[in-house]
Amino acid sequence: MPLEDVPDPAFAQHLVGDGMAIDPTVDELCAPCDGVVLAVHRARHACTLRTASGAEILLHVGVDTVGLGGEGFTVHVQDGQSVRAGDRLLSFDMDLLGRRARSLVSMMVVVNGEGYSVDGRRTDREVAVGDPVMEVLGGDTTVAGPDAPEDAGEDAGTERRAVRLPIAHGLHARPAAALANAAKAHAGPVSILSDGRTANAKSVVALMGLGTALGDELTVTASGPGAASIVDSLAALIDQGLGDPVVTVAAAPAVPTSAAIPPPAEVEDAGPPFAAGAEVLLKGTIAVPGIAVGSAVRLFRTAVPIVEEGRGPAVEERRLRDALAGVAARLAIAAARTPEHTAIFEAHRTLIDDPELVEEALARTRAGKSAEWGWSATMRRHAETLSRMADPRMAERAADMRDLEQQVLEVLAGRGPRLRLADMVEGAIVLADEFLPSDLADVAPGRLGGLCMAQGGPTSHAVILAASLGLPTVVALGSQARRVPDGAPVILDGNRGELRVFPPPEAMTATRDAASLRAARRTENRKSAMLECVTADGARIEVFANLGRAADTAGAVAEGAEGCGLLRTEFLFLERQSAPTEDEQAAQYQEIADALGGRPLVIRTLDVGGDKPLPYLPLPREENPVLGLRGVRVGLRQPELLRTQIRAILRVTPAGACRIMVPMIASPDELRAVRAMIDEERAALHRVEPIEVGAMIEVPAAALTADRIGAVADFLSVGTNDLTQYALAMDRGNPHVAAQLDALHPGVLRLIRLAVTGAGRFGRPVAVCGGSASDPMAAPLLLGLGVTELSATPAVIADLKAFIRTLRLDDCRAVAEAALEMDSADEVRRLVTERWPEL
Repeated sequence: MPLEDVPDPAFAQHLVGDGMAIDPTVDELCAPCDGVVLAVHRARHACTLRTASGAEILLHVGVDTVGLGGEGFTVHVQDGQSVRAGDRLLSFDMDLLGRRARSLVSMMVVVNGEGYSVDGRRTDREVAVGDPVMEVLGGDTTVAGPDAPEDAGEDAGTERRAVRLPIAHGLHARPAAALANAAKAHAGPVSILSDGRTANAKSVVALMGLGTALGDELTVTASGPGAASIVDSLAALIDQGLGDPVVTVAAAPAVPTSAAIPPPAEVEDAGPPFAAGAEVLLKGTIAVPGIAVGSAVRLFRTAVPIVEEGRGPAVEERRLRDALAGVAARLAIAAARTPEHTAIFEAHRTLIDDPELVEEALARTRAGKSAEWGWSATMRRHAETLSRMADPRMAERAADMRDLEQQVLEVLAGRGPRLRLADMVEGAIVLADEFLPSDLADVAPGRLGGLCMAQGGPTSHAVILAASLGLPTVVALGSQARRVPDGAPVILDGNRGELRVFPPPEAMTATRDAASLRAARRTENRKSAMLECVTADGARIEVFANLGRAADTAGAVAEGAEGCGLLRTEFLFLERQSAPTEDEQAAQYQEIADALGGRPLVIRTLDVGGDKPLPYLPLPREENPVLGLRGVRVGLRQPELLRTQIRAILRVTPAGACRIMVPMIASPDELRAVRAMIDEERAALHRVEPIEVGAMIEVPAAALTADRIGAVADFLSVGTNDLTQYALAMDRGNPHVAAQLDALHPGVLRLIRLAVTGAGRFGRPVAVCGGSASDPMAAPLLLGLGVTELSATPAVIADLKAFIRTLRLDDCRAVAEAALEMDSADEVRRLVTERWPEL
């Protein structure tokens, strides 16, 4: 195929060199011509041959395969070896590359293009080893090697700059091409010195041959007129990553001293167990709505003893590798048991195989530490980094790291998996510091009563699994959850985020009866779930679903969703080493639009930010990332990322299926800038039909200026989760204050009314897509404030629609006005309960 079809701009734009590409159907790379092996890349995914005429041919297997760190590749030649056309150079595991690499398409390019040209390409057809595919013309038989820099001597015009290499995989093809092309702008010689080796900076092959790695010090040297300028320019390009994501060099894998390794986390002393006879109320954060009554089952983990000193590097490396293999096998079994959640367990298997994590842990064992110490220190360091991120979804991925840390430690200690939730007594309400995805791998729907976590957040992988099982779940209960004794009678209220311990017997009976009635009512509600939602006095209220992946769509429609009011597109961007392509995104959006069957689809643009939440998205480290680069600010800072997503959305058919929603808008100018991008991309795609563009109201300033934002937006959607944490100055990921966060706080309700009033000046509809849209107690208040669309968790939609059908807007308005005059969220909830006691 032509290079232009390669899904990597460095090759597609001929920045590396001219040539062609081949999509392999066999697992071997053979020499395309006679020559000498100049270099095999240290990641084993590429090698370079020099022909008799001096042409340097780079053979690069797959796209973004450098990130595999050599896994899946076998090298059959060595540097300096002569080869004949057809000789085997590399072999590779096609299945592994197919799963882990961005593409198997492989490139063959001439990287020293001066004096050479490529002709006679045979593209767009199948070829076999030995078939002619292109001709390289030019050159002669005496060509200087690329590793030797151009000789300039040490004249007065020589300049040098030292710079650290801040990219994860060193100078592989893409950054090497960027550096070489920039160096060619200088007429005189330019070289790069690394670890005692010097290379011509204008040669891609020479740069790749340096074998550089993250954190290496490079010395840029240039001579002749303009040397100072080119040296400064190249040093700046290197410092900016040469097009690859910038990694903080201090975070590179290293072998810390004992003092540098964080100690195992201490469990907070919560106090003695609660005594029977006195009811205790614990408040946490709503994760999955619902009510359960039953007996508490404690599943708090006991720490695995960790000895620091190992029994020798060879012994400890073998122990660690065996344990990793054992956990990988467990994950494969878990994925097979629950095919609908395969992606989560495959993501964990990818982490277990991650070469940087494994290498960091092994580096510690080579320094004399035990396998337990090396693995635990490595995983806790990365979990700590993730937990500090501003985006709660990314911060909660720290739970995945802790899960894998614990699983490997248990295997190293000779323990079997802890008691499975699937084997618990039916209806149990299980308490733990934090549930892990592996805990829920094979739990059958209806088996358990509910889940309670002392820690954790409402968007973790475990909560996603709990929601799919319909398990009422409360998180962030705090250390007091550890005081709940085994077998204690409890009432779990997932609608309020509460756990009642030792409630009176009559309360248990009443709640159990109410739960039975709710279950019967839910069965009835699902029968009418597909009908439009209209209040008792005839007002049309749209009830949409919040979705986080394509697989959830069919279930949401079955629950009665009238569309998707919030598609969280982060599922496409997380747990990968490069951004999803336009085609990847368009295919996923189209799949969801098709599953919705013509119902509206509101797609939120990428909402990440703070402290480098994505490995391929370099963002500056910030003092307070939750108030820094988030939401739309990231999109405007990385416009190509946003434009790619916009193009993918615009390609969804039919043209009116999608709406675009922009997160974290704080001013009309931000939305105007995004609208301008949308208009430009729409024109480039020759799309005539307009697309609706809305703003998320998550910042108090946006609610206060909704009349100005409404002039630019087609609709507004209130994200109550962020709006509440910003309005109340409480971090929703902080377990010490998360239980006090409540979107029914009168201050938050006043901001929502301001947003509705401002939007009303232009006739713009206002939706709510945050957590309060799934809270039945919030529904009459939101309708009374003027909200006309709720986008909720699929599991509550049938019940929510049924409840709304009983409401009259006049009653809702009266209660909402009264709520605005209250002093606290608790008072507001009492007010709503008094008016609608069935809640």
